[in-house]
Amino acid sequence: MKPMQRLYRHPMRCFKQLIMLSVSLILLLSGLSQACDVVLKKSATVSKEQVRLSDIAKSYPSKYANLILCPSPYVNNSITLTRRYIESILKRRGINLKLCGSDTVKVISKPYLLTQEKLIDLIKDRDIVFITALPIRFKFYPYKLKLLSTSSSGNLRLYKIALIKNNKIYKTLTITAKSNRRERLIPVASRDIPLGERISQGDITFKKVKRILPTFILSSSSITGRITTSFIKKGSPFTLSNTKRFKPVRLGDIVKVEVVSGNIVIRTIAKALKGGYNGDIIPIMYISSKRVLPAKIIGNKEVLVQ
Repeated sequence: MKPMQRLYRHPMRCFKQLIMLSVSLILLLSGLSQACDVVLKKSATVSKEQVRLSDIAKSYPSKYANLILCPSPYVNNSITLTRRYIESILKRRGINLKLCGSDTVKVISKPYLLTQEKLIDLIKDRDIVFITALPIRFKFYPYKLKLLSTSSSGNLRLYKIALIKNNKIYKTLTITAKSNRRERLIPVASRDIPLGERISQGDITFKKVKRILPTFILSSSSITGRITTSFIKKGSPFTLSNTKRFKPVRLGDIVKVEVVSGNIVIRTIAKALKGGYNGDIIPIMYISSKRVLPAKIIGNKEVLVQ
């Protein structure tokens, strides 16, 4: 009888042998993975001054993550660490770890880039064009930026910037830019306007400015009739903070009432039961009859009933 025929006569024995072989292979692979403490990468990119174990390994014991192996290479340079070299460093420090993975690790140094976007976020001004060549490269550390001072000379802007490392100034540099703003006509005060005055059309003139803030009121029709909440110097813009809306009717005011019915207009007086601005609908009460009706504010202490 041939060997294969004898094998097929005992299928259970064959099946058991296959299971034992599979279990042995799993145990072998499991033993190999457990024996490997550190799995090395083929390459790594660093941005700090030292190369740490966590930089060059895919997996490692967490307590050794910040273990320093060597200084980082200079910006745009690289170094190659061999497995034997890494093992020797660990042994010199009394650390016994099993290494596997790549035989060599190529370490590249990543520079810190001072970019236009970072400067704009710092300066808070998008209407400028940088003259200083950007980006500027610095080695290693992810610095914090601080604006120390701003000065101008004609159309040029000079920004003194500090790079902060470990809460200390590591380096200062001056960034040169030019303004890219276009001048725009805006309404400004034609005279010195005291506090509490109601602004008329004659109080408004126009001048060109380069910088417009969100609080500026840019429509002269929106300014007319407002009340100054502080002294406004001649040539100064009208803003939401130095003016407020004029309230022609306040609670309890005695107002003039126009009652319109077709071609008939009747004028009388009433008491405002609520304050409001031009165009607002408020309740009023006639003085004589005590009757309450809705009325539209049309002017200073003037309302319309239709």
